[in-house]
Amino acid sequence: MKKLLIVILLLTLIISAEDKASIRQDNTHFRQGPGSYYPLIGVLVKEAIVTILSETSGWVKIRAQTQEGWISKNALSSSERESSSIKDNSFFQSSQPTLISKASASGAVKGFAQTYLQNQKVGSDFLSQYDVQFFQPTEYDRFRRETYQNRNVDKINRRYRHVKIENTRPEINSYMEKMGFAVAAQIANGGLDTDVQQLKYLNMVGNLVIENTPLYYYPFKFYILSDSRPVAYAAPNGIIFISKGLLNIIRNEAELACVLGHEIAHVVQQHGYAEVMKRSTQVVAEDAFTELEAESPAEFSDAELDQMAFQMFEAATSRRQTKYETEADMLGVIYAYRAGYEPAGLPAVLGRIKTMTDRDFWHPESNWQYDAIEGRVEAVNEFIKNNLSKNPEWNVTNSRRFAVYIR
Repeated sequence: MKKLLIVILLLTLIISAEDKASIRQDNTHFRQGPGSYYPLIGVLVKEAIVTILSETSGWVKIRAQTQEGWISKNALSSSERESSSIKDNSFFQSSQPTLISKASASGAVKGFAQTYLQNQKVGSDFLSQYDVQFFQPTEYDRFRRETYQNRNVDKINRRYRHVKIENTRPEINSYMEKMGFAVAAQIANGGLDTDVQQLKYLNMVGNLVIENTPLYYYPFKFYILSDSRPVAYAAPNGIIFISKGLLNIIRNEAELACVLGHEIAHVVQQHGYAEVMKRSTQVVAEDAFTELEAESPAEFSDAELDQMAFQMFEAATSRRQTKYETEADMLGVIYAYRAGYEPAGLPAVLGRIKTMTDRDFWHPESNWQYDAIEGRVEAVNEFIKNNLSKNPEWNVTNSRRFAVYIR
């Protein structure tokens, strides 16, 4: 009996020693594994209390209600971590559930996009692709191992960490996710290439780059536009489009990684969002990257949110400020470099475009057009020379693998 009491006491102590934390981010994705490419369980409500089970490389395994899964470490409020001696369970007594199901979260995003497209008189089959997985976690793990074969991943990833211009705490909240998907659906309306193998490859290369950004935990998706001109667009929720025309200019995987890194950087820096908020509320300073939630989006009417989505579409498909392009160029090569790619891939693509004066490559709004890259080749080359020259033997171009998938 005494031994039984001791065992019960020990179990009680172990349970009481479990750390709890509150969710600090809106739209916290709760996944089956430690990676943005693992299947989604649901979305955790901000300020819900969860139990921490273990941690690894920016990911935390937690228990939310009765379910276990993984979330980004960034989603937790470390200052509010407490032991399970918490007496106040008011978080769980809210009218909102702690966990929004995958189906409900997806439905809300699709519903907003559908309304927006109807208002814009645009139809799109893209709505049905929101939940499509381009690859399985096991496929990506195999691709990743193949990429880093005989190279020290940790040492490569740690190169050049001090970036002053980088937005280190970007968040894609539920409002931006909804509007971003609406923007992406309208962009996709121009026509998509549906080659399964190319899309899988594009998304796996993109994920290697994303792992080395502050948004490593968010599920970016990459699509191929049928456009023959060299264009690329980034929706504010991490949906990125690259045209067949731009892919035809790219020669290897390193160049592809750099181009994708450039578009990813626009999302990290929230360039399109910053422009929209300046126009919509006139409260965002020129250099600020504040969250939409900070502006109390619940107070906006449906019409105002719809207008914001339209302005985000304009911001995503129009030429951005030179300052934004410079930031995206610098961060794009940094992200590719951290992923183990040759950073000179970006100026190589820009230089190739610069030599193309044929009107077939002309696009008045493209930031990848030859007349929109003035001075960028020289600036990026100088930046690489001065900052990204540590252990160049670790860099790869992977021309052969690129040719297998893209050519």
